[in-house]
Amino acid sequence: MWWYVGKRLLQTIPVFLGATLILFILLKLRPGDPILNLAGNKPVSQEVRDALAAQYHLDDPLFVQWLQFAKNAITLNFGETFAGQPVFDLIKQTFPVTVVLAVMALAIDAILGITLGTIAGLRRNGWFDSSALVVSLLLLSVPIFVVGFVMQLVFGVKLGWVEPTVGPDWNIGKLLLPAIVLAIANFAYTIRLTRTSVAENLTADHVRTARAKGLSNGLVVRRHVLRNSLVPVVTYIGINLGSLMAGAIITETIFNIPGIGNAAYTAIQKGETSTVVAIVTFMVLVYVLMSLLVDLIYAVLDPRIRYV
Repeated sequence: MWWYVGKRLLQTIPVFLGATLILFILLKLRPGDPILNLAGNKPVSQEVRDALAAQYHLDDPLFVQWLQFAKNAITLNFGETFAGQPVFDLIKQTFPVTVVLAVMALAIDAILGITLGTIAGLRRNGWFDSSALVVSLLLLSVPIFVVGFVMQLVFGVKLGWVEPTVGPDWNIGKLLLPAIVLAIANFAYTIRLTRTSVAENLTADHVRTARAKGLSNGLVVRRHVLRNSLVPVVTYIGINLGSLMAGAIITETIFNIPGIGNAAYTAIQKGETSTVVAIVTFMVLVYVLMSLLVDLIYAVLDPRIRYV
């Protein structure tokens, strides 16, 4: 297994290089002048422009900028933001907020999605199953930014149950509503995936054999149906942590959460290429590591899976 882990970790090297190169190309195609974004409405002299361009390597060819970034990233030196803050310090400051938000959303997604999906699968074609499919389809149809603004307006402004924005003094209570918003779309997928997987395993040969041996229905469901049904669900939920962090860019912007997604959005607006590349690359590496962890969990859920 350790050989497999080492091989997967080595695969992160081309992923890192490819992701950073693509991001550099995409950000360079973005219209706008980063120096003007930095200066705002103030006029910028040619001397100041040349000094800023030299400091942030803005006049270097794209490939040279990318090589310089990749070289410095090996030592976790991602450069500085236009405000003079080291990008690595910015990531350390904002990443914990996004992790808490994503884990809360993942917990809501996993607990409610698996529970409701399992009930729907066990009662296939019943009223609960039909209702779950309709609700999940409705949730999938509404964009996350629409859900965020509506819930912010209803629960934060109109009803006053929660604060409409989070701000720098964040806590778990303030992150609850954004976590629900972030979990909604993925929660719908989890319900449908769990429901389909449970319904398929109910008709499997090993389940019929277990029932023929006289095992109780609860024991059959726990040991033979759920365990096999959770393999694709765990895959989706585990890898979903990376998706939740990416989706946090929208949610953090709506609720003014001082997380890494909001920092990425601000850097995009300012045209800070190195900052955006560093943050997104960091998210890509988290996504890759979560994918590796999910693969290892496979062996726990399904004893037939072995890594050599």
